[in-house]
Amino acid sequence: MNTLTGSLAGQIHLLSGIVALIFGGAVLIAKKGTKIHRKVGYLYVFSMAVLIISSFFIYRLFGKFGLFHFFSLVATFSLLAGMIPMFKKIRTPKDYETHFMRMYWSVAGLYAAFAAESFVRIPKFGGFWQAVAWSFVLVFVICFVAFIKMRPVWSKRFGKGKVIR
Repeated sequence: MNTLTGSLAGQIHLLSGIVALIFGGAVLIAKKGTKIHRKVGYLYVFSMAVLIISSFFIYRLFGKFGLFHFFSLVATFSLLAGMIPMFKKIRTPKDYETHFMRMYWSVAGLYAAFAAESFVRIPKFGGFWQAVAWSFVLVFVICFVAFIKMRPVWSKRFGKGKVIR
C-alpha cells in the first residue's frame, strides 16, 4: 500500500493525531481551570490515547517495534503523569503545576512528532533521520525557550501553599 495512511490503523492514527493537535493547542491557550479547559483537555487526552494505541498497529517503517513505538510509550507516560494529579480529591498548587508542566510537554512532544512526520514527507529536505532529528530539535528548542520565558508567569497562577478542593 503506497498511500498516506496505508491501513485502517493508519487512518485512525492520522485522524486522532489531527484532533489531538487541535485540542492540545487549544487547551494550552485556553484559560485554565474552566469547564471549557476541562472538556477540551479530556478531548485531548482521549484523542492522544487513540493516537498512542493506533501507533502500535503500524509497522510499515521498520516491520517491527521501532523508535517511534518507544516514543509512543514515552507519550503514554507523559499523558498519565500529567493526568494523575487531577484525579486526586484534594489538590495542592503543586498538583496543578505538575499537571500543567507534564501536559505542556505532552503537547510539545505531539507537535514535535507532527513536525517530524511533516518534514520527512518534503522531497529533498535531507535524509529521513536528519529530517526527524532537526524537526524534533527545532520544536523542542522553541517549546523550551517559551517554557523558560513563561514559567514565572505560569507559576504565579498556581498560588503558594493553598489546598484546592
